[in-house]
Amino acid sequence: MNTDYLRDFNHKEEAKKQIFLEHMYKCSGREDLSHPMHSLYTGLYQDFCVREAGPLARERWFEMQEAIRLYEEKKLQPVILG
Repeated sequence: MNTDYLRDFNHKEEAKKQIFLEHMYKCSGREDLSHPMHSLYTGLYQDFCVREAGPLARERWFEMQEAIRLYEEKKLQPVILG
């Protein structure tokens, strides 16, 4: 039996995927028996990206652009970590 496909299997990462999948499922309302996509996981990630992650990423991008502008105008000092 060839088990090469299990060589890079990471239990922790796979568990994290499942936990997040369940989170997206619950947030989508699909737990409700009357939901038209109840018991289906199709499109969950795409929906999450459009409805949750996309808007957050867009706002974060604008925040970073503003920080760059302020830094270039010498109105913001760099933060040195460590």
